Amino acid sequence: MKIAVIAALSIAGIVAGTLPSAAEVEYPYCIINGGRSEGSWSCGYVSLAQCMQTRIGTDMCVINPRYQASPRERPRQRVPG
Repeated sequence: MKIAVIAALSIAGIVAGTLPSAAEVEYPYCIINGGRSEGSWSCGYVSLAQCMQTRIGTDMCVINPRYQASPRERPRQRVPG
């Protein structure tokens, strides 16, 4: 009986480890620090304006490719011009 309980808890732990955490939040905009070629991504921005105010030098603001929003909430890419 103890072995069955331990096995069940182990399987539950493995399955829980493969699911995304409830604490993980994906925001619509990211900054690519240092430019596209060598940069790291920081995706904690709720608006393009917030991202643009935060970026420095060669940092770039882009739409987060992992962000999943309903169609009415999808961020719009602003075309310069």
